[in-house]
Amino acid sequence: MDTKKIGVIGSGTMGHGIAEVSALNGFDVIMVDISEEALNNAMSKISESLSKLISRNKIADVMKKISTSTNYSNLRDCDIIIEAVPEKYELKAKVFREIVSYLKEGAILGTNTSTIPINDLAEETSREDKFIGIHFMNPPTLMPLVEIILGKKTSQETLNEVLKYLKIIKKDYVILKKDIPGFLVNRINVKTFIESIIMLEEGNRKEDIDAMARFRLGLPMGFFELLDYIGINVVYNALSEMIKRGEKLLVPKTLEKMVKDRRFGVKSGTGFYNYPSKRFKKQLLTPNDAIYKLNPGRIVAVAANEAAWLISNDVATREDIEKSMTLGMNWPHGPLYFADHYGLDNILRILKNRYDETKLQLYEANTYLKQFSRSNIGVKSGRGFFNYSYSREDIGPVSYEIIENYALITIRRPNRLNALNEDVWKNIRVFLEKAENNRNVYSVVLTGEGSSFSSGDDIEMMKNWTNSAAAKRWLEELAWPLVNKMLNYTKPIIAAVKGYAFGGGMELTLLSDIVISTENAVFSVPESLIAAFPPIVSPIGTYLTNKRIVRYALTGDWLSAEEARNLGIVDIVVPEDQLDIMIFEITNKLSKLSPLSLRAIKNALNSSKTLFANSLKNSLNELVILANSKDFFEGMRAFLEKRKPIYRGE
Repeated sequence: MDTKKIGVIGSGTMGHGIAEVSALNGFDVIMVDISEEALNNAMSKISESLSKLISRNKIADVMKKISTSTNYSNLRDCDIIIEAVPEKYELKAKVFREIVSYLKEGAILGTNTSTIPINDLAEETSREDKFIGIHFMNPPTLMPLVEIILGKKTSQETLNEVLKYLKIIKKDYVILKKDIPGFLVNRINVKTFIESIIMLEEGNRKEDIDAMARFRLGLPMGFFELLDYIGINVVYNALSEMIKRGEKLLVPKTLEKMVKDRRFGVKSGTGFYNYPSKRFKKQLLTPNDAIYKLNPGRIVAVAANEAAWLISNDVATREDIEKSMTLGMNWPHGPLYFADHYGLDNILRILKNRYDETKLQLYEANTYLKQFSRSNIGVKSGRGFFNYSYSREDIGPVSYEIIENYALITIRRPNRLNALNEDVWKNIRVFLEKAENNRNVYSVVLTGEGSSFSSGDDIEMMKNWTNSAAAKRWLEELAWPLVNKMLNYTKPIIAAVKGYAFGGGMELTLLSDIVISTENAVFSVPESLIAAFPPIVSPIGTYLTNKRIVRYALTGDWLSAEEARNLGIVDIVVPEDQLDIMIFEITNKLSKLSPLSLRAIKNALNSSKTLFANSLKNSLNELVILANSKDFFEGMRAFLEKRKPIYRGE
């Protein structure tokens, strides 16, 4: 069979898009609908679309390849007919029953249904062997993926001919192993749509949820923008068709009310957003504090849970799931990749917490996902749904992990709240040097094991400074080499802070480029309370905070994470359960940049820091001088003996 002419039934968004992409690639097309008005409107939209895709002098040639009709008899010489009427079973079934008698022998019947099982529709015809699901993504002219769904009687010849057609129109495809309601892409889509609407009904702003989707998940559109673009009624009909076929899905009250009020989105001029000209326009959204309160893991969790169901039921492979969501929905990564990087243990925790709160089946963790996650937690172990580069090395109380494209340096003294002893000062620098020399490492994350980042310099270390010579050795052999390395580091350093970031711990954050903090983190430079002083905070902190840090350096008062952010010490504050997610978001963004660009930015930043080099070294020397004072020893003893110090200024 040599396909030359394509028939398209339905001239809505999908119908005229399929007609356009077919004609654009050389096929003659007949587009059929129930009214001339609908067809004329579709032809106008095709012409407008073509003006953005090809030169003006070629538009007429493409338009000539498309004819229109309100009569099924004009489909008689078509080789492939693709139905694209609204997502209602009764309507689609009626179309197929009526057109069969007009078609030539051997003509292939395709349906663009997004949710209705192919076998159900095939049975409405007398040629089940010629029936096949050809589900284009919206808009068909731009999206590169098509889902192919085979009926139980679809012939190999039918499949081969459709694949040849897709190759000519330059589309990639996935072939589903089973015919199920919603197929692949829309089974995952509806779960994310439902979850986003639940988040809205919880009281979150639609703008914040959409901004979270765009700027944190990296999706091209927010969920409410996408729902408006697709059509609220289209999504509602798809959900209804899936529910009719036994899918236990929740239809949010918000969606039901919008359909009742005929707020369909772009096509009606109003949906979640307003469209006065009935033309889609992305909303002007920007990142804000609220998007870091929302957990993108909730979206990933329901998507990955559905993906696990598809794998366990032999509907699709892991690779096809990722391909479908990246090519079909323009996600930057598939749901399984996201889940691996968020941590499969975190995904299961989110699902469990949500199920315990709501008892909704949406959150009931798939058995396969639970079993698989027992031995595979994702990128942090090197293995999840996919394999990743991972290695670990420990030197004393510091560990060094290569996690795909970043290095994770962890202070591992949780029983001492990760206090900085001599080994910690030394080995952080050793591992920073190692990461700097690794071409596959784009950034470095510094954090602490357990409940805290670091409580500061270890008092046990400082009490051994029996004279200024001992303190000077610490300065010259340990402290200054690390400080100097961080001041001149050629790759971004990210401090991931939870719990206490006191003294030297807080000062390490000031030497970092990006500071992520959990909401429960506490910052302080309490050195003055033990007759010492914060040598890094004094010069760099004063510059960063425009002198506002001075009060805290003098009094040792604590700062909450939000106060630290307001001072400019912290960049992003997230709930405690999002620290790993935020690490992935930042390191993932950095890994997509040119290494040369990263280095240039760092060089420019470092050159400004060198202004403080002498000041910093002088400050550290002041600490050495203090270490020889009686007040310093009194401060140490009082702290260890848990009493108030008595200072004499000596």
